[in-house]
Amino acid sequence: MKKVAIYVCGEVSRKCTANGCLRTFNAMEDSFERYKEDGCKLVAFNTCNGCDQDPVESLDVKIEKLKKADVEVMHISTCIRGRCSHYEEYAKEFAKHFEVIGYTHGSKEGKKNNNINYIKDIEK
Repeated sequence: MKKVAIYVCGEVSRKCTANGCLRTFNAMEDSFERYKEDGCKLVAFNTCNGCDQDPVESLDVKIEKLKKADVEVMHISTCIRGRCSHYEEYAKEFAKHFEVIGYTHGSKEGKKNNNINYIKDIEK
């Protein structure tokens, strides 16, 4: 059973209930369909610090806590994929420590056809 985390947009989270992310997680649909056979456990759900902050600056502390929670796979939310200019930076940084799935719900490719998936980057 994989231990997963979801990382969402801090700006969007001010208005969003996370229904899309959690609905698809609970139903094992969209990006979570991969876990239907073996299952998964949501061990972390976190937001970025918002657009006015350095996007990667706070990740070190968060990544250490995620590692202590034994996170194996990081799902970067669909809202980050669709709206954030730092989407690729997040994906690359998380890939140093976790497998990265670049969306949570909706189409795999996204409206911008920019989905990113990384296997854990062995070289740090």
